[in-house]
Amino acid sequence: MVGVDGLIPDLVTGSKDLSDSLEILAHLGAATLSRLAGVPIECALVLSRAKRSRSTAGTGTRTATLARLEKEVGEGPLTEALTGTGTAAMNHVASDFRWGRYRRHLQDAGFDSVLGLRLSLDEGTEAALAFFAASPQAFPLHVIAEARSFTDLASRGLRLALELESASTRASDLQSALESRTSIDIACGVIMAQNRCSYNDAIAIIAKASSHRNIKLRKVAEGILANLPGGAPDTHFEH
Repeated sequence: MVGVDGLIPDLVTGSKDLSDSLEILAHLGAATLSRLAGVPIECALVLSRAKRSRSTAGTGTRTATLARLEKEVGEGPLTEALTGTGTAAMNHVASDFRWGRYRRHLQDAGFDSVLGLRLSLDEGTEAALAFFAASPQAFPLHVIAEARSFTDLASRGLRLALELESASTRASDLQSALESRTSIDIACGVIMAQNRCSYNDAIAIIAKASSHRNIKLRKVAEGILANLPGGAPDTHFEH
C-alpha cells in the first residue's frame, strides 16, 4: 500500500497544476491496485465541482474515454460510486446485466472487471476512482478493502491539491485586481492633471467611457496610459 509520505507529496509537489495531479493520482491508483490484485489494472477518475466543468483523467486512452462516456450514458462505475453507496464492483462484465448502455463499451475496451470507489472530499466537490482489469474476478473482497484504504489516502491528497489550486487562484485574482486598480488610479491622476478636476470626477469620466464603449474600466484606463508620451507605466506586481 502506498503510504501518506509517498502519495500526498506526489499529488502536490510533483504536479504542475490540478490536471497534472489528477493524472498522477490515476497512475498511482493503477500501480497500487495492480500490486494488490496481482493483475494489470488501469484507472480513471472524475472530479465534479460546483460551477466548474467536470474533469476526467485516466491511465490511457481507453480509461479516459470510458470516464467521459459515463456523462453521456448516465451510468457506470464512477456514476454509481458517486450516487450510491460509494462502492460499485463488477467482476464478470460479460455475465452482469447492470449498466446496459455502458457495459458494451467496457467489453469493447477489453475489460472484464471494474471497481468504482467514491473519494471523500469537501462539500460541493465530488470525485471517484474506477479501476479496470481485463481479467475476471479481479476485485475480490480483500482487494476492495485495500482499495478503500488507498482512496482514503487519495482523498487527503486530492483535498490538499484542491486547496492549493484555490489558494493559487485567489492569489492570481488578487494580483489582477491590484494591477487593475493601479492602472485606474494612475489614469485618474492623468485626467486630474489634464482637466484640473477631482478624483471622483476623473473616475466618472472613465466610467462614462467604459459604459459608452461597453468595455471594462481597466481597459479604458490602460488606453489612457498607452497614449502617454512615454507609454504606459509598469503596473505589474512581482509574485
